[in-house]
Amino acid sequence: MPPTSTVKNMPGSTSPKARSSSRAPTTKSKRPAVKPHDPTSEEALLALDSAYASAPDMPLSVANRELTSLTRLAQAQQSRMSRIGVTSDKVDLLARLARRLGALEKAWQRARGAVTLTSAQRKLRDEAEALDAKLVAGGRWGCRDDDAAQEELSRIADGSGLSDTIQDLRDLIDFWSDHEGALGVTDITTKDLARAKALADALEDAAANEASDASAAHALDLRNRCFWAADELAKEIREGGRYAFRDQPKIAARFVSRYRTTVRRRSRRKAQANEPSPLPS
Repeated sequence: MPPTSTVKNMPGSTSPKARSSSRAPTTKSKRPAVKPHDPTSEEALLALDSAYASAPDMPLSVANRELTSLTRLAQAQQSRMSRIGVTSDKVDLLARLARRLGALEKAWQRARGAVTLTSAQRKLRDEAEALDAKLVAGGRWGCRDDDAAQEELSRIADGSGLSDTIQDLRDLIDFWSDHEGALGVTDITTKDLARAKALADALEDAAANEASDASAAHALDLRNRCFWAADELAKEIREGGRYAFRDQPKIAARFVSRYRTTVRRRSRRKAQANEPSPLPS
């Protein structure tokens, strides 16, 4: 048992009230202030469903431009957007997610840059980057009067890093398959296109090293989660904007993702090209 203290018999100390008043007042310890939930924090991003760790479906530089543009548009039209439930808090959160995405993309680029490549892999990477540039430059010239082709080349050329270069080569092979008639006015050969496929295949192991590196993998995971969190909120704001301005088509059209519109158009063209010709009657 804890030791007990004895109270001396002194005048005026016989009153229980007096004895209690002589005790030192007890102070209640303050509870630490609860930090407000931050959807852009590492903790919040890692708590999202594993599906959010999937690779983005567009180059990150394009995503950042579109998110920033959408934020400014929604802020400029905030009065009408608020009336349909797209509050300023949601628009502000989208701006914060866009800034966070940019920072996480830079962090991942630093982490992947630290992954060591062999001398042979570096040589192949340099060749792939040079061939990537050649295939894009040829398309710029050969398809200079085709706006859709130019948009597609801009999409392909956006981005950086080994994984992006590999994807560029694969996309450029498809691009030149669709625009084969323009090859004749360029210095691109069928050997270049065959080499593009070979380089893309050969560099897959080097790209896999990035994914297996712990630091790079963690940075990539955070970046991807932030992308899809931002994309999810952007979709809500885009749909809200198209609804709010359904009576003003020009403004409503500004809420559409130009990148995804281009991709959908290209997919439709491919599907139409692959449709079997009707049999003669």
